Amino acid sequence: MIKDFFVLTKFVLSFAVSLSALFAYIMAKGEIGGEMLFATFSVLLVAMGVSALNQVQEYKSDAKMERTKDRPIASGRMSPRTGLIIGIVLIVAAMALIYSLLGLTGVNIFMFAFIWYNAMYTPLKKRSALAVVPGAILGAIPPAIGWLTAGHSLMELEFIALALYFFIWQVPHFWLLVMLFHGDYKDGGYPTAMKLFGQGSLQRLTFVWIVFTIQAGIFLVWVFEPYTITKFLSFIIALLVFVSSLVLLKKSFELTHARALFWKINAAFLSVIVLLSIDEYMKHHIS
Repeated sequence: MIKDFFVLTKFVLSFAVSLSALFAYIMAKGEIGGEMLFATFSVLLVAMGVSALNQVQEYKSDAKMERTKDRPIASGRMSPRTGLIIGIVLIVAAMALIYSLLGLTGVNIFMFAFIWYNAMYTPLKKRSALAVVPGAILGAIPPAIGWLTAGHSLMELEFIALALYFFIWQVPHFWLLVMLFHGDYKDGGYPTAMKLFGQGSLQRLTFVWIVFTIQAGIFLVWVFEPYTITKFLSFIIALLVFVSSLVLLKKSFELTHARALFWKINAAFLSVIVLLSIDEYMKHHIS
């Protein structure tokens, strides 16, 4: 039952998402505090809640796909009603916690995330292979919570650069997954970018979005004005990602190669965020 709970709520992914709030807090304030942990936990709860509701919505499609057929509701080990109750409880708990931190502003942001993910993005995935683009807006929600909890405004250039970085990165991240699991998505009844563009075009488009991500990362580093060592390491990371992504332009590219590139761009993305977080923390304490 505990294992099914973790699978239903996509705990590992939800936890990774919640760390965005933690890093954004440090990047905004240069400090580590108790309110940062509460903000991170609130994001974890809402991410787990919307993930549970997502599986309630998609359990019939999940049952048709090899990758997801063993999920609790899709496999029949858990009823949709139980999944619905778990999702609602988690979201309500998240709302209560974020209200104690950010008041109605936090509640409205979480409500937007819930409506955008479960009422817009989830149904849109069945209708459009490009649903990932509007869906990527959700990537800015966790860092927004961390940024606001640190006492800063979402209108600051630093946050805009951070949100842009999170938004753009999600598109190549998802399209690499499509390359790996396009057969599964087809079995589940989802239109895919692979079918819409064809493999060669999707490879080139993914390469372009990776370049956009690198550009967004350069802009992010420029805005934060970090120490020289952080700039240098960020440049090396960007260069490595660019070189690695050139494989997408080769005619000999095989879809299985997408797995290694997927992990490389994710590791690079996280590395830049961690470097900037450490840099802001060091600047605050050295000064």
